[in-house]
Amino acid sequence: MQKVSDWIDIEAPCDEVFNTVINVERRIQLSPIWGLSQLLSVSDDFPQVGSSYRVHVLTDAPYGIAGPSSHAARSALEGFAQVLLMKMGQSSSSTEDAPVTDAPRDKSVAPAESPAEQAPETQSVVEADQEYFVDEYEPPQKFSYHLDADCKTIVTWKFQSIPRGTRLSYEEVFCQENVGGEDFLPTVRHVIHEWLESIKRYSELRGTRGRLFVRKVLDRWFLKLRPDQRRTVLLILLMQGIALITFVLAAVGLGIASLLF
Repeated sequence: MQKVSDWIDIEAPCDEVFNTVINVERRIQLSPIWGLSQLLSVSDDFPQVGSSYRVHVLTDAPYGIAGPSSHAARSALEGFAQVLLMKMGQSSSSTEDAPVTDAPRDKSVAPAESPAEQAPETQSVVEADQEYFVDEYEPPQKFSYHLDADCKTIVTWKFQSIPRGTRLSYEEVFCQENVGGEDFLPTVRHVIHEWLESIKRYSELRGTRGRLFVRKVLDRWFLKLRPDQRRTVLLILLMQGIALITFVLAAVGLGIASLLF
């Protein structure tokens, strides 16, 4: 078995951080691989022990993923999804190699390119549905669940009260056969760290009216956007900010010029 773990300190009470983590939709939206996974359903008794939720994984999602480490995270998730598909007895490709014939041909004439050589290769889309079952629900100290597959993947979140707020710990245990290449584990650790950082930033939006307003905007609008839509919004805001700063500097420059001349 392989184990990956990490932790982070958050300036927010345990119960608030706990409620953020057990909110499946919010937890997925805060993940760096948001856009590669989609929440399908949640059982009515969630998050009680034995309850479940289903997630659809699409490793070639057209919307990309949320974080800056898109290529690395995509590679790691693709490796895991392909292993999952093999366990489920499915194939990640719908095409088979055509038989090769040894028919005679005129050696003086160059062979024509086959349609496969003329057309660019198309990358198959690897997708699967994953179902997770809750193993432990101890608010606000512990929350654990596992992936329902031949080789069980177990995820455990722990919440510890500290003077400045909450120490959030993450642990994931999975089979050795789920490890893709040499970059798989470092990539998973990097994705988990980004996930914890995202939960930290979100959980610390509390106290002042400004922070609460930003959190309300995130909940009602921004976090529901696809990753490509998020990037477009941030780009527009950046351009508007640059335009505003340019306008202010120009106005100040004109005011100084009028005073001097």
